[in-house]
Amino acid sequence: MSRLPLKLEIDGPPANGDTLDLILETVRTHFEMQVAYVSEIVDGNSIFRAVSAPGFEALAFPGAVLSLQEVYCQHILDGRLPNVMADTADHPLAVSMPITTNIPIGSHLSVPVYRDDGSVFGMFCCLRSTPHPTLGERDLKIMETFANLASRQINTGLRRRSEAAAAESRIDSALKGDALRIVFQPIVSLETGAPIKFEALSRFAGEPYRPPNLWYEEASAIGRQVDLESLSITRALALFTELPPDVTIGVNASPETIATGVLADIIRTVDPRRVVVEVTEHDVVEDHDRLGFELDRLRSLGVRTAVDDVGAGFSGLVALLRMKPDILKLDIELIRDIDANPAKQALVAGMVHFAEQTGATTIAEGVETEAEHATLRRLRVQHGQGYLFAKPMDVEDVSAWLAAWRGQARRG
Repeated sequence: MSRLPLKLEIDGPPANGDTLDLILETVRTHFEMQVAYVSEIVDGNSIFRAVSAPGFEALAFPGAVLSLQEVYCQHILDGRLPNVMADTADHPLAVSMPITTNIPIGSHLSVPVYRDDGSVFGMFCCLRSTPHPTLGERDLKIMETFANLASRQINTGLRRRSEAAAAESRIDSALKGDALRIVFQPIVSLETGAPIKFEALSRFAGEPYRPPNLWYEEASAIGRQVDLESLSITRALALFTELPPDVTIGVNASPETIATGVLADIIRTVDPRRVVVEVTEHDVVEDHDRLGFELDRLRSLGVRTAVDDVGAGFSGLVALLRMKPDILKLDIELIRDIDANPAKQALVAGMVHFAEQTGATTIAEGVETEAEHATLRRLRVQHGQGYLFAKPMDVEDVSAWLAAWRGQARRG
């Protein structure tokens, strides 16, 4: 029987399964085989990673493990068996192996799959229970072409696996070691300069240096965001004992972490009235009802709530109304050069009006110049945070900074 010219489109993922599954299905049907699979060689075993074997699922399935001593793989790699066996009865070594009669295997076509570094990942194989007289060298070339396509998919997966493992290691290091430390940046009254509270900010050790947002994004990508945020908040609140008794701390938490309910137990370890939970506005809220319930629970303890980076992320006024924050923190991009940007001024004025109507206070983030400061005061923004007032500082420097401010206030 002559086979039709083989054609495969892989511009995008198929409707069912991934590209590797499509490659296996195409190869199996083109070569009129019953089973096609990709295996990985691990510690003397052949592990099936992807399989196309309709009707033979009990025989060949993802995760199946066979010893290399039982299968053809190592013999093919070492040259003791050929890549193409149109009839396994023609090859004494194959005949002598129990798997040939137990399955049975009447014909077999197999080529190696390589990693990016040139090492053997495993084998790309197809087989059927009866001989296949038309299999030949031309088919081997086609099989090698498809093995190369499969290797691209496999190596993409291997890179992702490696990147995920590296991310897990970095986050584990932050969770278990001293890679994470807490610094504090004051928030002050724009009218008097008096400190209102301090925001707790995370800093991470490690080379190369990465800003904190990348650590949290990575933790989120591997499902460890709640763990890392919980640790950051726990460590920040533990520093209350080193701060003056009238200092309030703002801690950052994503909607996901708040919705888990873990914060209530963490915050109960201190005076909740000295805590402000700042909800980052960059994260999409998937369950507004759950988030609202947990925010109400925190407020019942005496915690105040803030929405961080207002104007930069997902939420509109409806989302703000749902969260009912006590504080709106205006994003740094709105504040930068606001003195020279009438559009930003109009937007901030609208947010100030919204805050006034809902009983919230406003904080401008990233204030760096006196011109920005003056404009924000004119727009009735109440509080500010930024390098114009102070950079983030270690906990041992907070008392000294407060003493210096009080001394200056008395002199002024």
